[in-house]
Amino acid sequence: MEIKWKSKLGDERGSLSVVIIGLFVVTVAALMVMTDIATVMVAKRSLTQATEAAAMRGVHTLDRAAYYTGKGTMATTPLALINKREHSAIPIDCNQAVLDVMLELHNWSTDDSSMKRQELQGIVLTDFICDGTSVEISTFATVKFPFTVPFTSKSSAHLYSSAASSNQVQEGFYLFGVRLH
Repeated sequence: MEIKWKSKLGDERGSLSVVIIGLFVVTVAALMVMTDIATVMVAKRSLTQATEAAAMRGVHTLDRAAYYTGKGTMATTPLALINKREHSAIPIDCNQAVLDVMLELHNWSTDDSSMKRQELQGIVLTDFICDGTSVEISTFATVKFPFTVPFTSKSSAHLYSSAASSNQVQEGFYLFGVRLH
């Protein structure tokens, strides 16, 4: 009887299948982790694009009362060029800007275009700063993993992004809205 056990323990048939199964499990787990990492990276880029788009949309809300106060004349631009003086920043209507920022973020959250990641859930505006000439915003979103990370219970991650923007007058001479210089 003792000889049978020794012969069975010394038999190496089937030992390669255990190694192959182990390597297969490790490979599948690594692919799942890499897929989750790629999903987070692409979702982070999508959140950054949404935040930048919202900041740009917010900065384009012109404060008409401040802009059209009669400060500029036909000679303002040529004099600024001659004196090499900086143009003043374009005034922003901060009350309208916050509404436009929220509308842009809502559009990114509900849009089904190729720019938006489906795993990116509800973009939230966490911070809004407007000083009348620039807009700075911060956003937050949750990204859902396609796979639960192996050996953990993680199924999502939190992403944060921020962007700032301001409007500046471009140098040059404008005649009827056409830039000549």
